[in-house]
Formats: sequence, C-alpha cells, structure tokens
Amino acid sequence: MLPDLSTTCGEIDDLTLLSRERLVYLSADELTKVSSVADYRVMSPLVEVRRFLHCNYNCYDVDRLEQFYVAVFGLRVVMRSDSDGGEASPFGIYGLPAVSRASFVYDHRGGRRASSLELVQWIQPATIGSVYPEPWNRGIQSAAFSSADLHATTELAVSLGATVVRQSDDWLLLTDPEGVSVEVLRADGPTEARYLRIVCSNLETTTAWWKQIGFTESPLTTVDGSEIWPGDDTHHITAERCLVATDDPTFGIVLTTWSGAVPIGPTYGMPYHQGLYRSAMAVDDIDAAFATLTEAGVSLQSPYTFQLPGTKLVNGLKMMFIRDPDGILIEFVERPRQPN
Repeated sequence: MLPDLSTTCGEIDDLTLLSRERLVYLSADELTKVSSVADYRVMSPLVEVRRFLHCNYNCYDVDRLEQFYVAVFGLRVVMRSDSDGGEASPFGIYGLPAVSRASFVYDHRGGRRASSLELVQWIQPATIGSVYPEPWNRGIQSAAFSSADLHATTELAVSLGATVVRQSDDWLLLTDPEGVSVEVLRADGPTEARYLRIVCSNLETTTAWWKQIGFTESPLTTVDGSEIWPGDDTHHITAERCLVATDDPTFGIVLTTWSGAVPIGPTYGMPYHQGLYRSAMAVDDIDAAFATLTEAGVSLQSPYTFQLPGTKLVNGLKMMFIRDPDGILIEFVERPRQPN
C-alpha cells in the first residue's frame, strides 16, 4: 500500500491525485522480503550507488536562483535544458505534457566529480506550494556548502535576497531567496557542495535502507545539527548519522531525527512542489539494478530514457525511480564508471 504522498500545501486536483496513486517507492517493508532490518548491515548491498549526481530543487524563478548560487557560492552553470511538452509519467505527471526550465549548477570540481543543484522551474504543471515550515518536517531539509569567508558570503547572500537565520564564527544558516535552507560551514579553499540534511522518522530503518543501495557510514565534516537547528521546547535533534556513496567520500547525506511527535510528513508529494524534492545518483547499469530489485520483490516502474533538449546528452539519460522509507524520491541514473 502506498503512503499518503499528497502535497504539503496548496490544493490538489484530480490529475494530481492520479499522479500520487501511481508513484512507486521502495519501502522498508518490501526490503524485509529479502532480510530483516538487522541483517542489512552484514548483507551485500542490493545496488551499488556510486555517487550523487544532483539534487533537484523545484523553484518559482530559475533565473533568480541561478544568479544567487553562482554569485554567492561561485557555482558554475554547466548545463541548461528547457523541456517543451515532453512525456513525464516516470516523474509522476500523467495525462499532461510537461514544460519546464532547468539549470544545473556545480562547484569548481565540475560534473564528473561534484554533485550539482538542479534548479527546475515548472511551467506546466506550474510549481506549487512552499518549503517545509519547520526543520523537523520529514524530507530533504537543507543543502550544505563550504565557504572560506563567512562574512563575505553573508553580505553577498543578504544583498541578493537571502535571510540569515543564525550564525557563529564557524557556520552560517540562511534561507535563499525562495526560502530553502542552506547550511554553510567555514573551510579553507574554494566553495564545495558538502551534504544534504535529511530528516527521517526512524534512524535505524532509514540507515539500513540507504546501506542496501551501497552507502556506508562516514565521518563527514558537518555543522553540528543541535547548534544550527536548536528547535523549541518540544523538538530537538536526537541523533545524526552521515553516509556516503562508493566513489565520493566528500559529499553525502546527514540523516537526522528529532524529539517530539513522529516527524511531520509526508514529504513533498508532487514532482513540481517547491523545495528540495529528489536526488539523482549514478549506477553502472540500470537494467541490472532493475533486475536485482525486481528479483528481491520490489515493485518498480520499468527503466526510462529521459531526454534533455539543448544539452550534449543527445541520447538522453537512462534512469529509474524508487522511494526511501520516508517517501523521498530517489533517481538512479546510468552513468558507467569512467577510468581516471
């Protein structure tokens, strides 16, 4: 049975409800068909995710956000793509041609070594909703970058529409011009993308799930969540756990749990809801990943080739989609390992 993946705010129409009902995710319950959660740590992963490719950020004004992230963090626009009426059922959009504008912005390492922000302005259907109102809401809460000069970063960010939430000598928490949270940690050298903070309902279950797709625990350099996100009288961070993929130990996820009631959910239900919605990750062979997961009893949509008009990827990208135990959409993209 699918979880309720309705949008966190705004009205939803019949088309949206149809989209929600047809989304497919890989749940913790389905993985127990292979082994118990306790066994995940000693089993070989079902799929090897090699590294992050990008984090999708649905927005209302892609030009403004592109300008912001390029100016404040020194990111580079590596690729832009305008979709004009393409078929988008694998994303959960049915009966309607999808129109969008996308910009992929990377740090100095570029597309072969770094994870990007994929800024997407949806035109049809139009971007809806607003970002999570509280830091304990379940889902991808923030993206993190490094900065060698927090003072300069603060001044420039504010001048371009950001809001400073709190700061110290070693870190900064701000919201960008559309309200998405950005963590900034002080570090020498050029700015780099560092991690995504994900709020989950059950740390052990979610950790086990990510390990089943090839992630391992790692001591990433992060901002202490309890400092940057102090919470309130009933909510505070109770635990954090950092995980990275096989090929890139410099970028990962920080799974975070909070006290109080079970984290508010669901995660953003619609693929065009504003905010940090999904993550794309590289695997060597999509067909092999699909076969392995299907054999394990996981119900999945078939792999799909997505076209990126106006880019060098003339043959498109072969991909498939699953959801983690908290409903976050994960995109596997076929990107075979390249020789050094």
